[in-house]
Amino acid sequence: MDDGRFRTLHALRVKGLTSPAVAAEIVSLSESDAQARLTELEAEGLVRHRGAGRVQGWTLTKEGKAAHAELLADAVDADARAALDAAYDGFLPVNGDFKEVCTAWQTRGDGTTPNDHTDAAYDAAVIERLAEVDARVDGVLRDLGGAVDRMAGYRPRLTDALARVRDGDATAFTAPMTASYHDVWMELHQDLIVSLGLTRGAADE
Repeated sequence: MDDGRFRTLHALRVKGLTSPAVAAEIVSLSESDAQARLTELEAEGLVRHRGAGRVQGWTLTKEGKAAHAELLADAVDADARAALDAAYDGFLPVNGDFKEVCTAWQTRGDGTTPNDHTDAAYDAAVIERLAEVDARVDGVLRDLGGAVDRMAGYRPRLTDALARVRDGDATAFTAPMTASYHDVWMELHQDLIVSLGLTRGAADE
């Protein structure tokens, strides 16, 4: 199997609509390799570029989704499946706590009043809760990255996002389309679901 071809298709299956740079980060490719693969896949009718302005990127065609499904069956062997199953089981309990931390970052009090980030002590406490979530998921990520190397990029990407939050970048916590901690976490969650061939259920909400 052409691993670079699979990884590029897989990144688009995980993200839906994305740039070569983000696609490369999701599956641990170089950006230049991802761009070259996208050009090849576009010529085959498996991907297309869509949109304009800020919301634009590459996405799978119907034929691309079918091609990805065929390659995924070969990519996830028994060992990879066992590692993915273990990672998913370890991820779900932490996922619930992560969502609560995100809510605490975005709102105050009753959970509906927006957090204007003027209370430094409050924000610092929420950031420490995020750090606790990060520590809990660390073992899951390290074991998974060691067993399924295309997923090795999630650990350093989350580490980078947390560091940016701690350095005062409020967007690095939950802001969409900024490589925020929430962006990367959602990609990881979707990657686990796609890789295992699961349908998102109540446990994932």
